[in-house]
Amino acid sequence: MSRDELASLVAQWITEHDPRHRFSAFDGNALGKLERGVVKRPREDVRMALCELLNATETELGFSPDEEDERVSAAASGRLHTDARALAAIADALAHLRQLEDFTSAATVLPNVLTQRATVRELARNAKGNVRKTAIGLLSELEQYLGWLSIPMGRWNASLAHLDRASVLAVEADDAFRLSTALSFSAYRHLRRADLSSAEALNAAAARDERVHLGLRTYVTFQRAEVLARAGSKNEALKTLNKAENMVGRLANDDEPLPPSGYWYVPSFFRGQRAFVLRALGDAKEARRVAQEALDAMPPGWKTSEWAVRRRKLAS
Repeated sequence: MSRDELASLVAQWITEHDPRHRFSAFDGNALGKLERGVVKRPREDVRMALCELLNATETELGFSPDEEDERVSAAASGRLHTDARALAAIADALAHLRQLEDFTSAATVLPNVLTQRATVRELARNAKGNVRKTAIGLLSELEQYLGWLSIPMGRWNASLAHLDRASVLAVEADDAFRLSTALSFSAYRHLRRADLSSAEALNAAAARDERVHLGLRTYVTFQRAEVLARAGSKNEALKTLNKAENMVGRLANDDEPLPPSGYWYVPSFFRGQRAFVLRALGDAKEARRVAQEALDAMPPGWKTSEWAVRRRKLAS
């Protein structure tokens, strides 16, 4: 079997068995890097494919152990104190899960996020000092993400419980960014449930600390404009919308990198937020146009995501 033939079979196996990486390329060049030792340990789906296709174990194929996986496992089992590297490994995996959701669904990633939460709970129990603070902050982000995932699944009570826990944990970790995110997601939940008074109060709380990333502050400002518009405060909503659009311009020239949990703080996303405000203001025609403009500017993987469903409905 040639290198290209084996690489093709690996790519086919991944497509059939592992939705997380079905859009990732794997070819003869990637296989050649494994053969030359340039890459010593490929990602999990590639290892599984090669083991099955070649009827061999990882040891027989010479894949070196993953030090980070071992570190996470040891810390979670209490064999050593939790350290920053173990937490960073999980945070990195969480960042990939967030982007996987764009290609699949909330239901697809939910089991993995629940597993990560259980692991981080154990890591937090074994952590001390500043490392514990980091662990609690990561646990807050996991609860926050579970709250977000529960919304498209219609699990409204679960969403509220997760987001409330996320806020409490963020306060314990003294993490302004995660607290503001949890509060803004909770405001979004209440907005979807037409509870405007709760949405307004939570949005105001999310906007309280201006030290958080400009991208998050931009999201919170668009959210406030929609709350005001739906409450009938047209003039205030227009002023707030104008402020939010100016913030998008500042964000485009901002040197601070986007946080992993806020990779979607980009102009095409915020165009969609503008469309929702316009609809709430009663300008349905312009809302449809802007929503379509937002969809056209989105990366391909985002256009079919669950969170883009409302944008597609608005555009049509």
